[in-house]
Amino acid sequence: MQVNSDFFPLTQIATRFVDQLAQCRRLKLKVHEASEHHVLIELPYNKQLIGYPDTGVIHGGVITTLMDTACGSAVVCAIYDKYQSLELSPTLDLRVDYMKPADPNKPVYGFAECYKISSSVSFTRAIAYQDSIDDPIAHSVGSFMRISPEMIGDEFRQALLGQQGQASEALEEKSAVLETRASNLLVPDIEESDVKELDVKKIVKQATALNDFSHLLAHVPYTNFIGMNVERFGDELVFRLPAKDENIGNPTLPAIHGGVIAGFMEMSAIVQLMVFMHTSRVPKVVDFSIDYLRAGYHKDTFAECKITRQGRRVANVSINCWQTNRKKLIATARAHFLID
Repeated sequence: MQVNSDFFPLTQIATRFVDQLAQCRRLKLKVHEASEHHVLIELPYNKQLIGYPDTGVIHGGVITTLMDTACGSAVVCAIYDKYQSLELSPTLDLRVDYMKPADPNKPVYGFAECYKISSSVSFTRAIAYQDSIDDPIAHSVGSFMRISPEMIGDEFRQALLGQQGQASEALEEKSAVLETRASNLLVPDIEESDVKELDVKKIVKQATALNDFSHLLAHVPYTNFIGMNVERFGDELVFRLPAKDENIGNPTLPAIHGGVIAGFMEMSAIVQLMVFMHTSRVPKVVDFSIDYLRAGYHKDTFAECKITRQGRRVANVSINCWQTNRKKLIATARAHFLID
């Protein structure tokens, strides 16, 4: 792909912003271009990101993380250009429409723009694609809350501006440690021999009989990538995302990356459908819409799902996500899936 980062003066700020996010480093996200109008980020293929083992297609949560990051970066650049100040804007809501699966062994690009900045909220839109932006994989729209520049923290501000200092060096040292952990987890591209058709019904039946869903989750590499697990209590499934340094998206609080939360909730809905609708294949996401209600701090996170509508080919699932108190949700989402 031909790009010219030198032509876009905000590329370095966007690059430093993305590099400060542990989850983005682990995904090896690379900023190619950034201006006051747009951001272009590359997501390389990695078979640990697979969400559909029978095809090698990466999980929709990874696409959501890419688009959330691209949109957030676009907000940082647009605000910096307009006000000459840095703001760390948390995601308020994000909707992603999936138009086709990403081809295995090929990078995905996220192109985002911040098209409106109000006094309180910034509005964005983004496209994920591979060969051509005119042939998109997914499209998203999202809004981001503006907060006071003073809340960004001196360490993070210095890191974004590329300023040297003891605080900046400490943050860079911590970033290097996390990046080393991430690089040790990367594996080669998928081969045709790695793609195997799963007997989903058999796997689910075995997991249900043993009340042990670890074997089911083990077939989806993305679940191991973010570290989620699930337990069953009667007719209820409770999904858990343990606190993990590599899932951090906001190093200032610290807090979990919004894309990781979305991916966790999306995968929870998929497992819910496989268990209770007895699908013969892994359900395919059509659209995913999430509202972030509170910061998802660096602690264990939980989710539960409800199948609110099901037809012959399409199912609608609502997902609630919380941390310390089930009544204090950190996010709520709904999604449509194609099923057998």
